[in-house]
Order: sequence, then C-alpha cells, then structure tokens
Amino acid sequence: MKYIQVTKFGGPEVLTLLETQTPTPGDGMLLVEVKAAGVNYADIMARSGFYPQIPVAPFSPGFEIAGVVKSVGNGVDGFKEGDSVAAITMGGGGYATHILIPAAATIPLPPGLDPGVVAAVLVQGLTAYMLLEEAKVKAGDAVLISAAAGGLGSIAVQLAKAKGAKVIGLASKSKFNTVKQLGADLVVDYDDAQWPTSVREAVGSQGLQVYLDSIGDLSTEAFPLLGKLGQWIVFGARSASGKALPHESLAAMIEENITLRGYNLGASLQHIPRALGDLFKFVADGTLKIEITKYPLEDAAKVHTLFEGRKTTGKVVLVP
Repeated sequence: MKYIQVTKFGGPEVLTLLETQTPTPGDGMLLVEVKAAGVNYADIMARSGFYPQIPVAPFSPGFEIAGVVKSVGNGVDGFKEGDSVAAITMGGGGYATHILIPAAATIPLPPGLDPGVVAAVLVQGLTAYMLLEEAKVKAGDAVLISAAAGGLGSIAVQLAKAKGAKVIGLASKSKFNTVKQLGADLVVDYDDAQWPTSVREAVGSQGLQVYLDSIGDLSTEAFPLLGKLGQWIVFGARSASGKALPHESLAAMIEENITLRGYNLGASLQHIPRALGDLFKFVADGTLKIEITKYPLEDAAKVHTLFEGRKTTGKVVLVP
C-alpha cells in the first residue's frame, strides 16, 4: 500500500509518499481500500503541529475516507468484502490506498454513491449541518458564514438558504460568483476593512442572528452586527493574528445577550446517522450541490499549498 506521512511538523514539504506492505485486519477490524480521502483544515493543523489529537510526528494525515471493504477481521458482523463504506478516522491515516478501521466505527453506504461526495458530507457536511441545528437557524434569520466558498462554507450556505435564512457569505473577491451561485444573498470580502459596514447595511436593525466563524479572529466587528440573542459560533481558528476579544465589544455582547461559543463535531456524534441520511437525501434531490476537485494522492503537498493559500473552492479530495 501507499500512504502519505508527515515526517515532522512543518509546511507542505513534510508530506512524503511512502510504500509499505498492505496490512491484514485483526479482530473487529476492516481493511478498506480508499477511494477518496477528504482534505480538511484539521489536516493542515495536524501537519503544522497544532492539532491536539495528533501530539507527535511522524503520522499519516487524513480524517475522513470513503472506500470499499477489501477484507474482514474475525468477529465482524454486518460487513463483507465489496461493501461501500465511509469513516471519520479520528487518529488520521486517510491519506492512503488502504486503511484499517474498527468495524464499530465504520459507516455502511448504499451502493452507487460518488466517493468524493461521501467524503464531502462527512466532516465538513456534518459540521455545517450540525452548526445550523445547534444555532436553531429558521426562516427569516440573517446568517453570516465565513469561508463561504470552501467545502464546509459552501454546504452551510446552501443548507441555511434551504431553511429560509438570509445568507451573507464572507469570501475573497475572486470567489464572489461562486458563493452567489450557491444562493447567498450578499457576499463580502473579508480582506476589505469595510465588510462590517456592508453587512450592517444588509441586515438593518434586525442584525445577524448567527455568525458561523471558521476564522477565530475575535478582534472583528462581529458583536455590533449581531442582534438580540445573537450567536457567534467559532468552529475553526484560521486566523494567524491570535487577537483576543476587544474590551469595547463586551458592551454589545452584554446589552444584546449575545452568545460566543465554540463548536466541535465530536460533541454531536450521536446525531451522525440522522444527519448523514438527510445530507445524502439533499444531494439526491438537488437541494445540496457539491463541487468536488480531485487530486492524486501523490499531490498531497501541492493540495495543502493550495488549500492554505485559499486557492480552492468546494470540497477537495485525494484519490489514491
């Protein structure tokens, strides 16, 4: 089998393609041939040494896969060779031609699904779905979504619109058309210092009900944009500034009863079967359209460079 290894924490150059003997599944395990491995910002954080679940290197990145069962370990019921499956691999290992997965953590799939679509609705799709559920987004709400052209953001835009929300996307100017085609009512440039003014004009006195934030820059003017009982939910930390919450924002936070909170998909694992069922249904009926860009496994370093440079849109997957 072939796999990508992070030889040491660092930039994309530390991603190295290696080859080893294909393993045999032990008790309770499945050997899965990977058909698509999703690329997420968690992979970038892990490669850089800032992901708590991966404290040391070397390791193999990749936290979500779709594939086919190649062999079944002793004591496994409900799976057989040739079954289509998916998995969220909390310990990494998805950037590979094959991976060992506990049968208990494996998600059976109906036949005929595009592995790239499956990878898209695992970590990023599930997170977008659960974020909107956690925020209780409803018709008429104004929702601001950061990185709106990315894998997670593009799904969140569509799901929020399907709920009847007014959607504002944060994206670079080169991606405005992409986000508008997803259904956003307004797109603003996060590199433009005046973006809060544009959002304020769009939402008026109602303000925002929800801000889904993958950037984590608490120095932004988000609090004055949020209406009463608004929610600012941070689910990522892409900002390199590390700026804390300005003291002057506390007044708006207190006066409007605004909630600032973090979110991680691990808090909602019990909802995954229901959420996946809904997401696959939305893909089938056209409610959710997913743009997928596929790269060969050996291009992992190139993909990380593009991903970090915000040069990608939609879902990016590696195909062994």
